Amino acid sequence: MATKTEALYNALLPLKVTTFNEIVEKASDIITTPSRRYVYRKYVDRLVKEGKLRRIRKGLYHALQPLESPESPVVDKVLVASKVKKEYCLGFHTALEYYGCASSLYNEAYICVMARDRFNRFQYGRFTFKPVFVEDVTYEVEEKHYQDNVVRVSSKERTFLECIDRVQYAGGWEECTKSLEGLGGLNQEKLLNLLQRCGKDKLFRLAGYILELLKRRSPFYEHVNDQFLNRIGEQIKGPPRYLTVGGKAVLNRRWRLYIPEDFEEKLRGI
Repeated sequence: MATKTEALYNALLPLKVTTFNEIVEKASDIITTPSRRYVYRKYVDRLVKEGKLRRIRKGLYHALQPLESPESPVVDKVLVASKVKKEYCLGFHTALEYYGCASSLYNEAYICVMARDRFNRFQYGRFTFKPVFVEDVTYEVEEKHYQDNVVRVSSKERTFLECIDRVQYAGGWEECTKSLEGLGGLNQEKLLNLLQRCGKDKLFRLAGYILELLKRRSPFYEHVNDQFLNRIGEQIKGPPRYLTVGGKAVLNRRWRLYIPEDFEEKLRGI
């Protein structure tokens, strides 16, 4: 007959990554009215010492599978990132990876949180987990089933706009554009609604230019028509802006955007 410690460990195994709150919840099904302190001292501490649980950071644990070494655990970046904060979403390059279109796989995970839920970046295994401050973690955020867990990921439309708006979290323009080439299934109306909700003049320019560029490069953007691009263009006001700072640039008159003269040439080589 399994001990209560073994029963708790077996209940945690399917989660793979678990918060202390989840451990206490699972323990309540096994132990009568356990206190948090009792659960930690009697069970969590014991499982850590036995090499069945590994502490990732305060309040977050890795339930190691049988025969999995505590010294070299198999780390699932998405699962760890999804358990750092209760109110969050996975975004930017991490969302691109989730959707399977990222040109490269990164050893960094970007966790979108409100400023009030800030946390210090940390490392587990070969991965670094970083907060990215956003104004909202619910709008255009989707719950996805993943490895017997539920993870929150920015929608494809939100991912597209956030990546071009804060391209440093998408790997820079070359990585970003190459990755977005494979992001199929974008909904034009959702995209336009998001643009209008953001209300950022430069983002309208960026969205129009990048969509037009991808339409020429990827079959996933064949549905983007001139009528839709014109609706974006109607929102642009004021003098031209720069895509990037520094270097020689050529004005794209449709989008009133100065584009580095070698920008598209570099993309052809990707």
